[in-house]
Amino acid sequence: MQLIRHRPAGPLAHYVNFFWWARRDDTQDFCEHILPSGGVQALFALHENRILCLPGAPSQRRIEWSGSMVHGPQWGYYVAGPKPRGTVAGVAFRSGGAGAVLGVPMAELADHHISLSTLWGRRGQDLHERLRAAADPGSIFRILEQNLSARIQRPLLIHPAVAHALCACSPTGSPTRVAEVQRETGYSPRHFIALFRAAVGITPKHYYRIQRFNSVARRLASSPDCDLADLAGSVGYSDQAHLTREYRELSGVVPTQYRPGGSERALHHRVTDERHGRHIR
Repeated sequence: MQLIRHRPAGPLAHYVNFFWWARRDDTQDFCEHILPSGGVQALFALHENRILCLPGAPSQRRIEWSGSMVHGPQWGYYVAGPKPRGTVAGVAFRSGGAGAVLGVPMAELADHHISLSTLWGRRGQDLHERLRAAADPGSIFRILEQNLSARIQRPLLIHPAVAHALCACSPTGSPTRVAEVQRETGYSPRHFIALFRAAVGITPKHYYRIQRFNSVARRLASSPDCDLADLAGSVGYSDQAHLTREYRELSGVVPTQYRPGGSERALHHRVTDERHGRHIR
């Protein structure tokens, strides 16, 4: 699979981490667990084939989609695939940034997978058609940048309490004390959590759990033979058993079963046991 990423410029860079373009020349006949990141993805299938997705929430059924799809912030993993050959483009929003562009509170999209045309109506369909007509990845990125920049809603800056909470998250994955961050914002616990959920889609406590889990996944993707007990201690888990429980809850597998899509695709776990993905075929 060929993959190209592009970082937008200007004000949009505060809300979007990167655009991406991928082309798959052969059908991917296996499933993947898409692991939670705390962020939001918008996908545009630039082919006619349908894509399969099984949301993580027990109440939701299998989704077969084409066109565009917004994957809201997820509390845990969901299953995707098998995937058809063809080209797909996407937008990886920064945590807390998607609402200003998509126009809805992220709490409404948590654990949901919804088409962009449902959110934007005809404008979403028009954007998808323009992307399908684009000649190359560069043109696709320019169309996305122009379109999304025009949709940024005021106020342009994320709420200061939410921005502070996002910055307080340790880049090494070490645990962050929510109560301490909340006191620093000057808001009551209830108001602080409500502000955070509206912007990010999940509670601050769970967001910090996901970021610690993400740091472990990235380490395992780049160094699969690293010592799990040492890794657990370095990011603030009480012991290896604690790391294993958290990893299984958020990814569906224990660390020793984790098979990443590559060092750059740490949040894609390839399902090697057919039973894990059989229910969406």
